Amino acid sequence: MTSLTIFRTPGVWSQEDLDHILGRFGTFIVERSGTDIDDALANLQAWKDKIYVIQQLISNDVSSTKIRLFLRREMSVQYLIPAPVIEYIEQNGLYEEDGASSVDGKGKSKGESSGRASPAVGAASSSNS
Repeated sequence: MTSLTIFRTPGVWSQEDLDHILGRFGTFIVERSGTDIDDALANLQAWKDKIYVIQQLISNDVSSTKIRLFLRREMSVQYLIPAPVIEYIEQNGLYEEDGASSVDGKGKSKGESSGRASPAVGAASSSNS
């Protein structure tokens, strides 16, 4: 769910919170494939001068939902997200189900051998140290 969807979903944010967040600070919205930006912004016209839409020039459907799915399936996320993000996931124990982190510092799911091929990202490399 994008932040834009969260902002326009009734009952999630109070009018006071929307005025504070969008009125004082604004927001940047990264366009996603399949989203009608005009429709999404229809309920937020009061803050249209503080909402900046970044047009998607290259199709990219990577999302946190897909990253979690890859990790649950023990697939590499090495080429889907930047190395610092992978490190953050590891350091903060994100997406853990059994108390053990699900990703190592190289973006591979723990238990994934360095030679294992992932349909989504190709063979994981063991040359990154």
